[in-house]
Amino acid sequence: MENPTLAVTSSDEPHATEIHCPFHLDEEWYDLTSTYVTNVVLIVINTLTALSATAGNSLILLAVWKTPALRTPSNTLLCCLAFSDFLVGLVVQPTNALEIFFEIQRNKRAFCVAEILTTGSLSWICAGVSFLVITAISVERYLAIKLHLRYEELVTNRRILMVVSSFWLVCISLIIARFSGASYDALVIIIVVMDAMSMAITVAAYSKIYLQIRLLQSKTKDQRHLNPSGININTFKRSAVTMLYVLGLFLACFIPFLCALVVKMRRGGGPRLNIIYNFTATIVYLNSSLNPFVYCFRLKDIRIAVFKVLGRKYTIDMNGEQVPVSRSHSNQKLNNLKCSNQNVYIPLSTVDISKAPETIV
Repeated sequence: MENPTLAVTSSDEPHATEIHCPFHLDEEWYDLTSTYVTNVVLIVINTLTALSATAGNSLILLAVWKTPALRTPSNTLLCCLAFSDFLVGLVVQPTNALEIFFEIQRNKRAFCVAEILTTGSLSWICAGVSFLVITAISVERYLAIKLHLRYEELVTNRRILMVVSSFWLVCISLIIARFSGASYDALVIIIVVMDAMSMAITVAAYSKIYLQIRLLQSKTKDQRHLNPSGININTFKRSAVTMLYVLGLFLACFIPFLCALVVKMRRGGGPRLNIIYNFTATIVYLNSSLNPFVYCFRLKDIRIAVFKVLGRKYTIDMNGEQVPVSRSHSNQKLNNLKCSNQNVYIPLSTVDISKAPETIV
């Protein structure tokens, strides 16, 4: 009896077999050594980066959840991005590794199921939501510097979550339309148009942020503050630049895949193009593992919150800065040594940072 979920036909390419999965998800298998080696390497990469993406983004989410002072609209958007990356590591990458494994095993039915879950749906949904959230972050940063005192009234966590929920609905609706019979080529065109519009909005928002900062710097003598609401100019600039890094990293990972996808759609398959396409898809997934490192490296409060989740203790030093306990002890010994000639002892507070007021980037 013919399998109703897939069809296998011979291809014009040597050592190739065409696989026709449901919803017009067509792939080619190549019986070549280079393809086999590539598949093994991709399985290893996806497995390892899936673990790092899941662990890293779960730490970011847990750190913000356990630190009330970090629950701001900007960090809520960051958590929405981390949640999308978390799903990539938890579901998409393991399923993609299984898809490649089933290709090696020539298990056509299981391969098609994994193909539908990754290339057919979840990969596009998570990538689309991530790009839209990055665009929303740029708009939120612009509103923060433009609205001044009205920002806290208009931009709330609830509204942020509503906007992000609409992103998920839009992306899921596109996939449902695809499963309902819409052309895969049409889906790709719509996604490319959405990405282009999102990129234009992001560029416009950061351009206005730059001009607004220049304007405010020229109007104030105290450059530590942007306005009476107390926003720190250096902190704000660092936060905006951090999100630019996130955007640049996303584009660096996504554009090679998009180019390979367009070439594959126009020229068809081939063993070399198939290898390039699979590698660029894995690079897109790799982005989910890199983002948590960017957050921790660039955002001090996020970094401290993550270390607190991992069990590291912090104290308040003499300058009011949050420092690890080990470093505070070293600073205390140094201060005692400097003051020994004057018979002055400077005690260092050992208040746990969880009981001290926190500030937000």
